[in-house]
Amino acid sequence: MSWTMPEVSVGDSVYFHAHDNAEPVMAFVTKVGRETLVVWALAPGYGGVEKPSVRHKDDPRLSEGGEWKQYGTWCLKPRDPRVAQLSERLSLLEKRFAELVGDPPAKSKASVGNK
Repeated sequence: MSWTMPEVSVGDSVYFHAHDNAEPVMAFVTKVGRETLVVWALAPGYGGVEKPSVRHKDDPRLSEGGEWKQYGTWCLKPRDPRVAQLSERLSLLEKRFAELVGDPPAKSKASVGNK
């Protein structure tokens, strides 16, 4: 089978679905496996609960039967566009700051010993 799970890292936020018709809840990735994740799914009024062996919603193994669906599914949470905007603005500010302040001149080896 050539399907590959989308790339995520520990600490990323994703959506967790307890079953096919369930409303998604935000979850944090606590462990990344080759084919599954362990997530901490937030539960309003309760806190959260660890969900092991969670497969991506598009994983073809879910349709093969078996018991994978009992663990729920996950999908990528859309990125907040403000993060990209802030990253771009920070980059521009760093460039502008470097232009205003300039890089400190490198000390030559000859001037270091002449003090």
